[in-house]
Amino acid sequence: MEKTPFFNRYLEAGREGKNDWWRYLVGILLVFFIGYGLVGQIPILILIFWGIKNGYISSIADPELQSKIFNPEVMHLSPHVIMLTQMALFVGGMLVLWIVVRFMHRKRFMSIVTASRNVRVRRIGFSFITYIGVMLATLTIQMRADPTNYEYIFQLKPFLITILIGLTLLPIQTWWEEFFVRGYMLQGFGLAVGKALIPLLTTSLLFGLLHMMNPEAQKYGWEIMLPQYVMPGLIFGLLTVLDEGQELAMGAHWANNLFLISAVTSSDYVIQASAIYRVKSFDPVTELWIGALQLFTFLAIMWATYKWNPKKLYK
Repeated sequence: MEKTPFFNRYLEAGREGKNDWWRYLVGILLVFFIGYGLVGQIPILILIFWGIKNGYISSIADPELQSKIFNPEVMHLSPHVIMLTQMALFVGGMLVLWIVVRFMHRKRFMSIVTASRNVRVRRIGFSFITYIGVMLATLTIQMRADPTNYEYIFQLKPFLITILIGLTLLPIQTWWEEFFVRGYMLQGFGLAVGKALIPLLTTSLLFGLLHMMNPEAQKYGWEIMLPQYVMPGLIFGLLTVLDEGQELAMGAHWANNLFLISAVTSSDYVIQASAIYRVKSFDPVTELWIGALQLFTFLAIMWATYKWNPKKLYK
């Protein structure tokens, strides 16, 4: 009996290949625990043992291990070495995700990225530039409102290295999160329930939970930091479902992370980088509202540009 096509072409693309429930269960476990949790952790383990050997970390059971290993001053390493180690985390995850999709599900990897025949590169570029513009606008407002909270730390050579890493390796980190959460898992949940709305909400929450081991979440608490990750997960998920592909989310997510390592950084961020400015005092409540303003402004621009049909969310 032929299955009724989904109203949403992105969910329909998820039907390609083999989609037994156990394949998704095994696939998620392999990607997260083998790709990200085992292969991806090898560079981190090397960093930890190097820190122990040099006396910067007391032991692998050090209660402040998470904050110490990613702090260049504590580890006496260049911020770029730390960044490269953090980016390496996601190489294993991306590789295993590709293997799972191609060989266990017998799908084209493209099928979890977009419902279109090819990746819509112009959409990636448009969303990237637009989101950078939105973040620049809100940063300008913040700096004018409280100029003493921003320290100018620009140094040309370290900054250029940061940009190089951000343009070459940062996409692996941001796009692994997109492909795994809003690609592989969203389509899998969509096949199970038949509509996009519940998978959208579920994967947005999972996206937030994936970030709860970040130093800022440990410092300020889940109750204030979880919404800061669930909210972009929800907006990027909306973009993916409404536009029937991940290109807009890919561009915006990449722009967001590149901006946070190159334009303005904070000692509370998980990635310490050679940026232009450093925030002296990080207020998570203010950042939550600023983040909401950025995301909903960006969503409004995208919706006005592409004029989506909201029925793609629930029909």
